[in-house]
Amino acid sequence: MLHIARIQYRKMSVRAARLLVNPARALVDERVDITVESLSPHQPVTLQAQLVEGAARFQSYAHYRADSAGRVVLGKQPALGGTFTGIDQMGLFWSLQPSPGQKPGLRLRKKDVSTPFLLDLSLHDGHLDAIAEPNTAALTSTRLERWYLGKGVERIPLREGRLRGALFLPPGEGPFPGVIDMFGSTGGFADYRSALLASRGFATLGLAFFGYEDLPNDMSDIDLDYFEEAADWLLSHPKVQSHGIGAVGTSKAGEIVQAMATYMKQVSAAVAISSYSAISYAPLPYKDMVLPCARWMADQIVFTEDGFANVENQLEDITTEPGINACIQVEKSDCPIMFVAGEDDINIPCVYHANKAIARMKAHGKTNYTLLRYPGTGHLIEPPYTPHCGFYFHPPFRVYVYAGGEPKGHAAAQEDSWAKILSFLRKNVDRPQAGCPKDCRPRV
Repeated sequence: MLHIARIQYRKMSVRAARLLVNPARALVDERVDITVESLSPHQPVTLQAQLVEGAARFQSYAHYRADSAGRVVLGKQPALGGTFTGIDQMGLFWSLQPSPGQKPGLRLRKKDVSTPFLLDLSLHDGHLDAIAEPNTAALTSTRLERWYLGKGVERIPLREGRLRGALFLPPGEGPFPGVIDMFGSTGGFADYRSALLASRGFATLGLAFFGYEDLPNDMSDIDLDYFEEAADWLLSHPKVQSHGIGAVGTSKAGEIVQAMATYMKQVSAAVAISSYSAISYAPLPYKDMVLPCARWMADQIVFTEDGFANVENQLEDITTEPGINACIQVEKSDCPIMFVAGEDDINIPCVYHANKAIARMKAHGKTNYTLLRYPGTGHLIEPPYTPHCGFYFHPPFRVYVYAGGEPKGHAAAQEDSWAKILSFLRKNVDRPQAGCPKDCRPRV
């Protein structure tokens, strides 16, 4: 009878379990408090997260054991197993991985920032392998909204002269600090980071530069003047502070923002993420000169048995002729430059390149540099809590490319670097007029 009573008590407590999430609607870079209440003392449970974006499906899970009061608090109690372990309030977010049966190299990227990521969180009795058993009945569940676009942020498509992209304006009259935001050699257009920067108070121009609409199909056809036109256009906007802009670029775009910082007085701060310190692939024309390039060497690309490419050593040597001539002359720049680099980037040896650029600056007595380098971190450094992607498909070259990194270290780097990038831009780009609030942060 006592055994039956215990079973009945456990069933009653299971039915009463509550899953509390705060906030349930938030920007993607915000932490979330997750608590489970009304469990049996020391009850084993599994928390599962599932996210669907278009045809892509991601999931994560973690095992917990309730405390003596029947509670699980993710920020205080360790995950005992699952897609991550240890105490990590946001582990269910950054440890999301493609569900079985998905195509390889799946990367979670928001294509339509006017809608949120919808993350379904469910609680299950016992310690389950939630990936192998995805349809197990839940004790309770809830849904979270994760937004790149904050309340009141306006998205304005850009088709002005040659310029293509989208301008994101924070709510209010401004003027706001201006930022140009770009990605790399995969081409096309991605504006999720631009939306998030605007949600943190920056008038942000997400700028495409090849492989989008009527822009050139190949990045060998771009010129640096295009980016100066973008800087001038952004600075002329009535809601943008007119003293200078920030420029943020990942991979190939990291080269471009270094060149912008070197040659353009309009740039007040530059952030180069996971990039070379030289112009790569093709020469880059600018006004009456052409910046030479270091070639991509096809014979240095290593293909694995599964057909994936390791391109870590593909760039021509930049320490000898002719590659040395392609090094960006960042020592000429007076604006602050931040280099963000992963020590396990096997797409670009970006720590090496960041140090090369900094050495040039030091040799000329410059101190306007910052280096953020992170262990266990690969190429695709995104805003916080974005799942790690160790390899991805490169559309222009139609090949899967290794990116490097491991999930936990990469997640830590994304959280730390994002906060420091925002602080760096605020310090060096935001110069509000008298009477204007300095910290404009739209809310979700």
